[in-house]
Amino acid sequence: MAPKFSLARGSPRVPQVILPSQIYDNQSRSSPLHLSDSLILRSNTAGTVNAAAMKNPMNQDMEILEIKFELSGALVDGNDTTFGGSIWCDFSMGPIKLTNGAVPCFLFGRAENLTGEYKTDTTDTLGFNAYSWRLPRPLFVPAGTALIPNFTHTGFIPNTVNVRVGYSCRTVTKTPKRVCVPWIAKYVSKAFNPISTAAVDVSSELDLVNPHQDPVHLQRFVGRTLFLPNTGSTGSSEDRPNGFGSQYLTARIMDSYGRPVVRNYTPFRTIFSAQTRSWEMGTGAILDPEAYYIVSLQKAAMTLTPDGVGQSFISLVGWREMENSAL
Repeated sequence: MAPKFSLARGSPRVPQVILPSQIYDNQSRSSPLHLSDSLILRSNTAGTVNAAAMKNPMNQDMEILEIKFELSGALVDGNDTTFGGSIWCDFSMGPIKLTNGAVPCFLFGRAENLTGEYKTDTTDTLGFNAYSWRLPRPLFVPAGTALIPNFTHTGFIPNTVNVRVGYSCRTVTKTPKRVCVPWIAKYVSKAFNPISTAAVDVSSELDLVNPHQDPVHLQRFVGRTLFLPNTGSTGSSEDRPNGFGSQYLTARIMDSYGRPVVRNYTPFRTIFSAQTRSWEMGTGAILDPEAYYIVSLQKAAMTLTPDGVGQSFISLVGWREMENSAL
C-alpha cells in the first residue's frame, strides 16, 4: 500500500532537493588517510624519514590507528634474514616520547601471521619483513604536527636495509580534552655468545619501566628471540636453532614491589606465545608511575652445530592518558 501524505488544501507537492554540499555539512568530515615514507640504512647508521611526508597534507587534526613497517634487504646464501631485530625505531611527537629509547621493529605489535612477516622474492636474493602495530588507542595528532620515527641499524646483521614506515589515519573534527598516548619500553638481553654455553642475564630498572607521572595501561608484553650463525652466513632467524626459546631459554618476572609476575623460571615461548610472540593483557592491567618490571633469564647449555649468537627481546606495550594541552 502506498504511503499517505497529509498536505494542506491547495499546497503543491514539491519534492525536497538535498544538495551534495548539504549532505557533506550534515555528516562527519572524518576521512581515511594514509601517510608513508622510506629511507635506506647501512649497518651501524641512523636516520629518519621526511617529516613533511608524515603530516596531514590537508592541515587538519587526525588520529593514527595503525603503524606499519616494511623492512627489506639482500639475503646471504638464500638464508632467512629477520630484519626486525636489527632495525630499531623511536617515536616522538614534539616533546612527547612514545618509546623508552629506540625499540626493535618486531617488538611493537603482536605477530598476527608469522609466515606473512617474512617472504623472499622469486630468486631468493631479497627478503621482506612486514610488521604491524595496531595502536591500543588512536593517537590524536594536531594539525601541523607529525609523529616522527627515528631509525637505527644496530649492525646485528651487516646487510643494508630498506626501511618504509606507514601510518593508517583518519581526519577528525573534534578536539579531545584528554588524549591517549602509546608507550613502549623494551629489554634486550646481552648477546649469548656462543649460544651453546649456559648463561644468565637480568634487566635493569631502566628497561621495562613507566617513567611518567601517569599510570600506563598495559596492552601486552611481546617476546622475541634471534639467532645468528657463526659460519660466515649473515642470515638471522627467530626459529633457529630449534628449542632455543621453547626449551633452553627460561625467564621469571618480578614487579618493582617485589611481587612475582612469573614466579618460577618458565620456558620463554610459554610466556610469549609461539604463535603471536605476545602475552595479551586486555585493558585491565596497570603499571604505576615510576614502576618497572625485572626480567631474569637463564639459558641452558645447548648441543648445537654450527654454533652462533643468540639474543632475546621483550617489550611492554600500552598507553597513558594526558591533557591535550601538553601536545
